[in-house]
Amino acid sequence: MKTSTVIRVQIGSEADLPHAVHEIYRTWRAGRAVVVLVSALEPIAPIADDLLRRAEQLGLPTQPRSLAALLALALDRSGLPATLVDSCPPAGLLTTEARGIVIVPDSTQSKPAQAAPGKTPPLRVALLGCGTVGGGVLARLLARPDLFHVTGVAVRDLERRRPDVPRGLLVRDPATLVRREADIVVELLGGTEPARSLIVSALELGRSVVTANKALLASDVGALTRLAERRGVSLRFSASVGGALPALEAVRRAALSGRLQSISGVLNGTCNDVIDRCAAGLSFDEALTAAREAGYAEADPILDLDGSDAAQKLALLAREAFGTALDWRRIPRRGILGLDRSALETAARRGQAVRLVATCERTAAGLRASVQPLEVPHDHLFAKARSADNALRIESRDGRVTDLTARGAGRWPTTEAVMADLFDLATEGVEVAA
Repeated sequence: MKTSTVIRVQIGSEADLPHAVHEIYRTWRAGRAVVVLVSALEPIAPIADDLLRRAEQLGLPTQPRSLAALLALALDRSGLPATLVDSCPPAGLLTTEARGIVIVPDSTQSKPAQAAPGKTPPLRVALLGCGTVGGGVLARLLARPDLFHVTGVAVRDLERRRPDVPRGLLVRDPATLVRREADIVVELLGGTEPARSLIVSALELGRSVVTANKALLASDVGALTRLAERRGVSLRFSASVGGALPALEAVRRAALSGRLQSISGVLNGTCNDVIDRCAAGLSFDEALTAAREAGYAEADPILDLDGSDAAQKLALLAREAFGTALDWRRIPRRGILGLDRSALETAARRGQAVRLVATCERTAAGLRASVQPLEVPHDHLFAKARSADNALRIESRDGRVTDLTARGAGRWPTTEAVMADLFDLATEGVEVAA
C-alpha cells in the first residue's frame, strides 16, 4: 500500500457506522492505506449488543467515550485491521503499510464534503438466500434505499421467523425471483446447484451477479465470466475468498505490476479458529462447537476441515496470479481432521505455531500447489493471524513481498465484501432498465 487516502467522516449516531465502514473498506481494498478523521461526538443512542460483546472480547471499555472508538469497534466487527490513535498522526504515518487503517478523532469538527445528489434510480437487487451472510447483506441493502431497491428475497422456508425481514419480500422459488425485473442478482445460497443454474439464468437475462460461492466458482469461474462478458454484464465474487481480506484484488494488482513467483496464505477462518482453540486447551470437538457458536463454522464444516475450502480458494487466487486454471480437486490437500493438542504442544515447545497453509508457486516443472498444516515461527505473518483471521503473502519474481491480514469468516466480514462489490457496481453505473 504505497498510497494513502484521508477520509473525513462525521457520525451523528450509531446508524451512520455501517456507511462509514463501507467507504473505508472499499478504499482499503483498493490498495491504499487509510487515515480516517472522525468527528469526536458523544454516543446518542444505546450501543448494539454485538458491538458491546466485541468490546468485551477485546478488553475495551463497554461505553466508548467517542464515536471514533465506536467506529473502531464497527471496523473490527467487519474484520478490518484498524488502529485507533488519540491525535492526528505525523505525516509518516499516512504512508505506512503496517497500519492499514488508522482512526483519529477530528478536533477541527469540520464537515465532510457532501456527495452530489444521485441522478439515477436505485439499483434493483434480487437476493438469493437469507442465512447468516444473506441476512447481513439484506440489512445493509435496506439501510441504503437511495442506492438499492430489494425486489425480493428467496428463502427455503417461508414460515421461519425473521423479525428483521419484511414479509412481503420473501419468495420460495429463486428461479421466479431471478426472472423478475432486476439489475443485480446476489447469490448467497452456496453449493453448486441450483446456484449455477440461477447464476446462468441471471446472466443470460442481462443481470449482473454478485456471489460468494467459491465451491461453484472454483470449477466454473471461467465459463461464467465469459458468459457475463458476452451479455455485457458483470460477475463479481470478491467475497468468495478471504471474507474481509481483499485477496483477489491484491493478487490481481500484484500480477499487473510484475510476474509473480508465489502466493501463500491462511485462507480458512474456521480451521484457524479451531486450531487456536485447541492450542488454548480445548479438545477438537469442543473447539469446533465453540467455532460454530461464534459463527465461524457451518453446520457441516467438512469442506473446511478437510482442506477442500482452502483448495477452492487457492484455485481462484492462482487464476488471478498466474493466469492458469487449476482443478482444485487435484490440489494435494490435508486438512486438520487428524490434528490434536499434542501436535500443537510439540510445535509450541519449538517456538512454532501450526497453521493450515495454502500455497501455489512457480517451479521449473510448472505450478506446484498444496494445502496442508505447517509449523511456522510465532513471529511469522501466518502465526499472527489469530482466530478467524486470514493472511495472504504475495511474492513477485523480483523479490517484492505483499502481506495482508483481515478476518476471513463470520457474518459481517463476508457481508462487507459482498456490499463492496455492490457499491462498486452502483458507482460504476450498472445499466438500469427503464
